[in-house]
Amino acid sequence: MILLVNGNDIASSRNFYFEEKNKLAESILLEGEGLTFDLFFQNAENKSLFGNEVTLLVENFFSKNKTNSIDVKRTVEYINNNKDLNIVFWEAVELSKPAQAILKNATVKTFSFPQVLFTFLDSLRHGNSETLINLFHELKQGMEVELIFFMLVRQFRLMLGQEGVDKIDELKRMAPWQLAKLQKQAKQFGGEKLKSAYQKLFELDLALKTGKIPYSLERSIDFFLADL
Repeated sequence: MILLVNGNDIASSRNFYFEEKNKLAESILLEGEGLTFDLFFQNAENKSLFGNEVTLLVENFFSKNKTNSIDVKRTVEYINNNKDLNIVFWEAVELSKPAQAILKNATVKTFSFPQVLFTFLDSLRHGNSETLINLFHELKQGMEVELIFFMLVRQFRLMLGQEGVDKIDELKRMAPWQLAKLQKQAKQFGGEKLKSAYQKLFELDLALKTGKIPYSLERSIDFFLADL
């Protein structure tokens, strides 16, 4: 069994990964970043003393290593030539289709956010409250409000931090076109409006964590969007 779990919905992919892990009689966890073929091979050939099947759990192997590196190529070739291996790969990102297809015999589970989430985040701008509220209510039919709020805070944090790329790891991993889109979105707000909106989100987050939120989180987000 070769299983590849990936996707930008990390919470869902991680839950699925742990569910699969809990089903295993015996497993070995390997950190994928910098994992050499020799270490992988040694563990893959390891046999249980009790006769149980040993499953390798490998985290962030493809996203943290260059796919054209010798160790990755040798590891993939070994896996593709040994159908009886038991390996579960978990990636904290959504791999591209070519990257997902590199393991010929793998079952791939991809956990992605709904497309409307990205439409909602891209639509964040001053004077667009009606559209944003409609998108938010559409989005919450399939996502937890707490997760939507987290993504909302993250988007404003990224907009504020886009001028200091070296300070935020998430910005370092973005493609140039993503950074350009983020910069354009930030300019549409303007510096003061952007800081003010982020401050309101910070205060809402603090009220939520301390149990002092005056309304439900859903209602509070409505108020926030209406005031943009």
